[in-house]
Amino acid sequence: MNVTLDFYEILKKGGGLLQFRINDFIQQQLNSTSAIHLVKDHTGTLTKKIEKVQNYVERTAAVINLPTKTDLSNATQLILQSEEKIDDLDEQIYDLQVKIQEIKELLEELAIVPKDTATNASTQEEVMSALQQEMHEVKQKVSKQKKRLVKLQNSIDSSNKEQ
Repeated sequence: MNVTLDFYEILKKGGGLLQFRINDFIQQQLNSTSAIHLVKDHTGTLTKKIEKVQNYVERTAAVINLPTKTDLSNATQLILQSEEKIDDLDEQIYDLQVKIQEIKELLEELAIVPKDTATNASTQEEVMSALQQEMHEVKQKVSKQKKRLVKLQNSIDSSNKEQ
């Protein structure tokens, strides 16, 4: 029993010493200017190779009709822009409805509401309501597409990490 404890104690001390020597060697190599120059010289070629691989992946994905990270990024940007435009249109429709209501109330106060104007106002209100409903539906569809793109982006990211 004493022999095995001594063996493990020696192994532990030897492992610690070996780890210290390896760490010291790595530190010396990292501090040497030759290693820095070597890395500096090969960074350009490595960058070019990475760009070639990315270009190859883009072309291959286009051939097999798979979206790339760039495609998903562009699609996400378009979705965000669409959402902003839809929100702007929604605000404009709301403002128009408020103004139509104010005009209608003003005409009623003046008691000169011709039948055509009243009919026109109600028709415009119906159109505005329909537009608002359509905008709401478009928002929902855009939101669904955004979620699908995010899921696809996450699956591509996870498959890239696995590789």
